[in-house]
Amino acid sequence: MNKPAVNALSDEYSAPASQAGVGLLKKAFQILDLFTEQHPSWIQAELVRETGLSRSTLGRLVRFLCARGYLLEQRGRYTLGFAAIDLGRRAQLQFNLVDLCYDLLEEIAQNTAETVILTGYDEAHAHVVCLAQIPSRQGGLRVFEHIGTAYPLHSGATAKAVLAYLPEQHRNAVLEGDLTPVNPALTLSAEGLRKDIEKIHEQGFVVTYEETYPGVTGIAVPVLTPRGQPLGSIAIAAPVQRMNDDVISEGAAVLMDIGRRVAARIAGST
Repeated sequence: MNKPAVNALSDEYSAPASQAGVGLLKKAFQILDLFTEQHPSWIQAELVRETGLSRSTLGRLVRFLCARGYLLEQRGRYTLGFAAIDLGRRAQLQFNLVDLCYDLLEEIAQNTAETVILTGYDEAHAHVVCLAQIPSRQGGLRVFEHIGTAYPLHSGATAKAVLAYLPEQHRNAVLEGDLTPVNPALTLSAEGLRKDIEKIHEQGFVVTYEETYPGVTGIAVPVLTPRGQPLGSIAIAAPVQRMNDDVISEGAAVLMDIGRRVAARIAGST
């Protein structure tokens, strides 16, 4: 049996009018938050069970959300309505991942002195695309990436950090598709990628060796929404000869910390 969501409020909740209004707003968002890519439609009985709200309270809120266009009812099942879709579109147009975390990229560059790369997830083409980079301050060999360069989701640290956190159906589509490596000296397989994905989930980061360019090691973490969906990735890229186990561990720790802070910014909690 599913437990009520932790932010569910009892119908016996009593409070001043201003607090009661906030309570209703929380309940409305509690309903909207249930509509995900994995579960895009619900009937009222399911919504009652998942939210822990009474049938009467949920019915009133659902009718209100339908009237405002945030839910759409078809033959007893509810989906997100056009108002919700338009709100998401407007948010996406205003969202700039580079502006959101560029100061944190600079912090990584200062701590590691290696090249730092920010990518965005291009769902339509199943790629990650370089949105920003800060070049290494090291002398001699260093990695440089061009803004706009795209990589398939099966090759390189920046790509695999995104691949690991995609919905299962999207991951499977990649694993069952063309796995031609970016670096032709390598051989990739669906089985190997599945093992990589398991390890990424265990560690929270990914390390790759020469998967995009010969002689380059990459470390990356995903940039995740509050629902755990990947928007892109943040990576450190450096020549293999400078990336021993200690350096990789230190770099991964820096990236993990930055990844948590970026996620907090996206969630609006900082």
